[in-house]
Amino acid sequence: MATQREIKNRIKSIKNTRKITKTMEMVSTAKMKKVQQRLYLSQPYEKKVTEVIGNIIATSGTGLADDLFKEVAEPTKVLLFQITGNRGLCGSFNANIISNTMKFKQKLEAEGKEVSLYVIGKKAMGFYKFVGETMYNTALNPEDKISFDIAAKYSDELKQLFLKGEFHEIYISYTKVLSTSVQKPEIFRLIPVQMEEEKHDMGTVVGSEADYIFEPNPYEFFHYLLPLYLRFACSAVSLNLPIPNNLHAG
Repeated sequence: MATQREIKNRIKSIKNTRKITKTMEMVSTAKMKKVQQRLYLSQPYEKKVTEVIGNIIATSGTGLADDLFKEVAEPTKVLLFQITGNRGLCGSFNANIISNTMKFKQKLEAEGKEVSLYVIGKKAMGFYKFVGETMYNTALNPEDKISFDIAAKYSDELKQLFLKGEFHEIYISYTKVLSTSVQKPEIFRLIPVQMEEEKHDMGTVVGSEADYIFEPNPYEFFHYLLPLYLRFACSAVSLNLPIPNNLHAG
């Protein structure tokens, strides 16, 4: 049976641990809000880029000619770009992403596809090394030091892998934050870029009402905007924010 002194020491130790974890929580919250605020400020820009691209597609069909839209008839080579953290003490955050990624990978492999993993985050890297899973490439998560330039670098790298034909499809696996208390692992296809028609609640298709004057022409302007859309998508998932998974026509 523990003595009175031992019980007091345990109580004191627990109180000290609670203070430390509370401080860690406050620091993490402050970092998260600071980083997310940077990206939220860019969302009006992203919204307008997506709107303009959608209108160009709806009015001229220009997007259908872009290489980033081209579907392979029978895609066999798939890249899963997975984002986890470098550290633990975050509940099931990392475990949920890894589990969701592996389930999706097994599903694709059952369809006869060859799946490669591009892993961001020390926790996932350690897990895959432990289970003997081969990784195409790895990198540490920039975490609170993430910038648009870093996300743009990954976006450009993934785009080139697709355009060179090394992979027929590229997916991103990350955690989508719905609120501060609700998050869920999600996977979406980044490339080929998907088009879908945006509709009203009553089911009618939204027509394009924008009347743009382009210089030099819609085709060149479209090919300038599309890489910006991909870069913003990579920025959003790096910070676990909601993003537009598909370009909308109209």
